[in-house]
Amino acid sequence: MAYNVYSLPDVKSVLYHPDVGTANLHLCGVGKITVSAAGDLTSHTATADGYVVVNRLKTTNGTVQIEVPQNSVGDDFLRRWAKWARSTKSPNRIALGTLTISDSVSGFRTTCTGVSLQKAPDRTYDRTATNVTYTLLAATITEQ
Repeated sequence: MAYNVYSLPDVKSVLYHPDVGTANLHLCGVGKITVSAAGDLTSHTATADGYVVVNRLKTTNGTVQIEVPQNSVGDDFLRRWAKWARSTKSPNRIALGTLTISDSVSGFRTTCTGVSLQKAPDRTYDRTATNVTYTLLAATITEQ
């Protein structure tokens, strides 16, 4: 019987920015990472006589949502990144971040470059800790 295997412990994710440092998110209790393309791969244009033109689009940008436990090492790193982004005197360095996600089981690898922090997460103060979600923008997302 054939089957597929997925194992989150075998997914390594490293977030890096030269002015903030490196976070090995797979060691920080990351809850979830969602990589989303911003644009379509194709579109259709219909002409007046009913002919359809298929357009190939080459968008490579998108968003990344990283969910981490409140007050975790990952949350601390991303908070520092947000604080740095608010106060930097070098806005040309904002998008120097990279995110690499490697799945050793499937051999699949996602690399995001030109990464910047879109905004600080919403915070919930409750009886117990919750997860917080950071949204990052990526200029280029490649999958191998």
